Amino acid sequence: MNFLSRTGSVGIVRCALAFLLAGCAANQPYHLGEAPTETAVTPAGDATAKDIYRLGFIEFDEQGDFWDRDQLRKTVQAIRDTGRGILLVTYIHGWQNNSNSTDAADVGQFRSLLARLTADQTVQMSGLQVFGVYLGWRGRVVHKVNPVVDALTWVGKQASFYSRKNAATRISSSTPITEAIFTLIKTARRDTPGNSRCVVIGHSFGALVLEKALAQALVGTLLYEEPFAPGVEKSRADRVFKPADLILLVNSAAESIYAKELIDMYRDTTPLRGGPHVIMISSDADTATGLAFPIGTKLSNAPKLLSGSFRKYHEDGRDTSQFNYFTQTPGHNDSVQSHRLVPVAKGKSDLGADPFDLNLKNRAGSYENVTLYTGTRYDWTQWRIERQGPNQTNYWVLRVPKQIIPGHGPIFEGESRDLMAALFRLATKPEAAERSVPVRVRASAEGPVQKTEQRLQRVEATGETVVTPVQPSASDTHPPEH
Repeated sequence: MNFLSRTGSVGIVRCALAFLLAGCAANQPYHLGEAPTETAVTPAGDATAKDIYRLGFIEFDEQGDFWDRDQLRKTVQAIRDTGRGILLVTYIHGWQNNSNSTDAADVGQFRSLLARLTADQTVQMSGLQVFGVYLGWRGRVVHKVNPVVDALTWVGKQASFYSRKNAATRISSSTPITEAIFTLIKTARRDTPGNSRCVVIGHSFGALVLEKALAQALVGTLLYEEPFAPGVEKSRADRVFKPADLILLVNSAAESIYAKELIDMYRDTTPLRGGPHVIMISSDADTATGLAFPIGTKLSNAPKLLSGSFRKYHEDGRDTSQFNYFTQTPGHNDSVQSHRLVPVAKGKSDLGADPFDLNLKNRAGSYENVTLYTGTRYDWTQWRIERQGPNQTNYWVLRVPKQIIPGHGPIFEGESRDLMAALFRLATKPEAAERSVPVRVRASAEGPVQKTEQRLQRVEATGETVVTPVQPSASDTHPPEH
């Protein structure tokens, strides 16, 4: 009886372990061998597809190396094969996400952003081909399985904070991530006809990866200048080179020391109160970076504090401990803030267009007291980006209320997506690339590739435009292999 009880207990334990381990996300890629996919977009109220966007995946392992450099090569070739200038949107996801769409909503939400850009009239008129690149890493250690397993693995998922932060730091310090970002930008700018536009977005630990991966490159590009030609005068602004049209960091889960160091450099090397090179958005409602991050980093930095490793900074007539910069994210550190989004008006009249599309029609290149809309065309809020805080540089730290981003994420939905459209317009001019091009669904230069479709539909009751997939991609319908 005792023997049977013991063996029965062992069996139960084994079953429980197998049950839990079924949710463990292995250190593995999800898109090996894939060429960038093509997705047709049907605008709201129109029965025909107006254009396509392409989406490629480049994945990195736990140590920051490429899983397969061929992913970069195929993506570069697909950019060259577009036959026209492109709007390149490169995205690095954060904690609790990866490149497997069954685990988290990030892939689908990124697709919805690309679809909205593809259908937008300003982008359509520019002739730019929307091209998204999803840079994936193991930000999630537990797969979604079912509600029971997900509940049992919740603690393990939350406890992955330190391991995922360490992984993000390793990846940010590796050569491949920086190589991938700059190779994509170089290809878009040099190897496609027309005047391409390049946007790079990082979220959460992905913002940490992006900020650290680009930091040294930013220093090099800002401080390097070509020799002056005799008799030619150049202003300080003429010597400033932007590595991308817009670098967007959303709810960054990075220590604010990195932002402080870059802000100090920008203060000394670029004109103050100029157009932004980097925009960091942080939500007041983001408890992950505003509350959990300080708790976790204070525990890990306590020994250094007790040993006297942190110095004092003398700022604005007061002393600030360096410890604060290592235990607060930039969006929750008043010392680096530059802007705040403040409400101006509310209304229920017809704006004439969705806020996303309307924001892309703002006066291009305007960056002081910019106004924008969020919500729907029939129920909207108008906002203004106001300068608030001691930071007066091209490295913006913008605080936004919970109405824009209700927490740590998602970041590509509703009001936050509307804000991104305004920030993109603020930083670049898509219509400057305008030229006569045939806008149609084209065949792939690489031969047959997976083709999908997304449809924009307007909800009559609310006036909101939603994006719905008509057919999921092949990679999204098959569960990952273990």
